[in-house]
Amino acid sequence: MLDNLNKVILDHIVNNIREGNVNTCHHLGFSTAELSEIQQLSIDEMYDIAQSKVPIAAINIDHSAFWKMVKMAQVNSQERMIIDRALLLGASIQMLNAYFGLSTTKVSARRSLLGIREEPGRKATATDEQKTLLWELWCQHKGSIQSLESMEGLELLMLFAEETQINLTAIWRAVEPWYRNKK
Repeated sequence: MLDNLNKVILDHIVNNIREGNVNTCHHLGFSTAELSEIQQLSIDEMYDIAQSKVPIAAINIDHSAFWKMVKMAQVNSQERMIIDRALLLGASIQMLNAYFGLSTTKVSARRSLLGIREEPGRKATATDEQKTLLWELWCQHKGSIQSLESMEGLELLMLFAEETQINLTAIWRAVEPWYRNKK
């Protein structure tokens, strides 16, 4: 089935033995006697075992764990897409920290990968004219979200940014006090 399964397992075991992670080897099912024997094998003997067509292990798929991991990967992918969209609309480090708990380093890395050059200092605030426009949008849509701090709240702010071409952070700073007063 897997021609190099024995090689992968032996490589993993030898590396863990050398690093002192014997418990990892035990968790894979190897006994202390088997681990001692592996340490005593010559290079030729290791090669013979690694190249054998008879597998020294069987693979058992945990279907439940597999589907959980697939779902988690999809959620993470969706979150990265939202973060990238927010960055392209002008989200600040502070904003992404509030919504996703991202550090300065992670935000800077995402910006770099997206080719976004960020000027140092505070982002511009909305002008009075922009605040009036945002206030009108806010009044129309504030009932459609449970919480501004939620993903639906962020989505609403991003829609405002796309519709008005106003920097997302400026929108967040303008709308946030209005949301607080709504409570």
